[in-house]
Amino acid sequence: MDARAEMLARLFEHSMGLGPEWRVENVWFESPGSGDEELHIRVGRAPGAAVRCPGCGARCGVYDTRERTWRHLDIWQFRTVVHCRVPRADCPEHGPRTVRVPWEVRPNSHFTALFEAQVLVAVMGGATVKSVAGRVGESDARVWGILNRAVAEARAGADYSGVTRVGIDDTARARGQRYISVMADLDGRRVVAVTEGRDKGAPGRLCDQLEERGGDRSAVSEVTRDMADAYSLGCAEAMPNAAQTVDRFHVMQLFTGALDRVRAAEAKSSAEKRALLKGTKYIWLKRPENLTERQAARRTSLEREHLRTARACAMTEAMRAVYACPDRESAASDLDRLTSWIMHSNVPEMKRVAGTVRREREGILNWWSTRSSNGFLEGLNSLIQSLKRASRGFRNVGYFTTMIFLRLGRLDFSAQLASACATH
Repeated sequence: MDARAEMLARLFEHSMGLGPEWRVENVWFESPGSGDEELHIRVGRAPGAAVRCPGCGARCGVYDTRERTWRHLDIWQFRTVVHCRVPRADCPEHGPRTVRVPWEVRPNSHFTALFEAQVLVAVMGGATVKSVAGRVGESDARVWGILNRAVAEARAGADYSGVTRVGIDDTARARGQRYISVMADLDGRRVVAVTEGRDKGAPGRLCDQLEERGGDRSAVSEVTRDMADAYSLGCAEAMPNAAQTVDRFHVMQLFTGALDRVRAAEAKSSAEKRALLKGTKYIWLKRPENLTERQAARRTSLEREHLRTARACAMTEAMRAVYACPDRESAASDLDRLTSWIMHSNVPEMKRVAGTVRREREGILNWWSTRSSNGFLEGLNSLIQSLKRASRGFRNVGYFTTMIFLRLGRLDFSAQLASACATH
């Protein structure tokens, strides 16, 4: 090797932590069809050094060798490729076994540990897969392969045995009513399971994933959810010991959504009411304390017009007042009076809401016992949707799931990063 190659060899030996058993045998440059020069490094086993069987750790002779290559971190902006004739240990107990080399995270990897760590850290730091792939000069599919394997290994080491309080919610993964269901550990503030769909079987599939990593569905004492019938029935089957709490946010969302539909329908009923209700959407949807003086005066004036919208607004405010009750007993009494009033009103949109509230009565009242909400999951949903927008969507559910766990699963990637640090 010339002086420059010798310098590169020493640099590589130190950066990769090769130790006395391995050495750089040659360094050279190649110019592939793209025209950009590549740096190639050949690593070999030191003469006379025994190898260890990866199965039992016994020191053995060499059975044979097989040629392999790995993509390494770019050195001085040159695409760098590592070559090695990897020996197979001649183990008397296990037979021929391929020896582990110090610069890879796992057997049969196509990348060095430092390269994989670079990709992992970049994506965890907020970069998109497309931008990272362009930066390192690899295809999206190969970068996704690195991330999928890293997440799978980290999830295999995750321990969910202490999970007792969970929240379940859905979020859109693509257009056309395509959703995923997400289970979060409310105490650990982390995503623990993701499954495709939001059907009755989704809670069961989420619990299966929980149990694959040390969790116990029978140990779950509380689950918060929205008012979807599929989740109500699915949670009852999958987690029979868990008290179901209907999220307060979704209850109020149900009321305000119906209130806005009442306003829109009434505005279309006549020209006079259209004029009265024009531009009043947020006057009705806002809480009274959040109205400006002008909005409050307008709302007071409209309430004298005997509008169905005003009655629907009063029902919505009555539901907010229920949540101000100090205990479950008083809340139950007020909730029953509210649903009775609504069912005897002439506002059909609100009657449908009352029917839903009656079906979910126990779940709504459980809030006074647990004080739990899906607020954390709603925040997660916002982050999940921002991930989707930043990546311009995901080709399949697997990629979407990988990114969710990578950013929001609070997984321990120390094993992957430690492998890289050990070689540096």
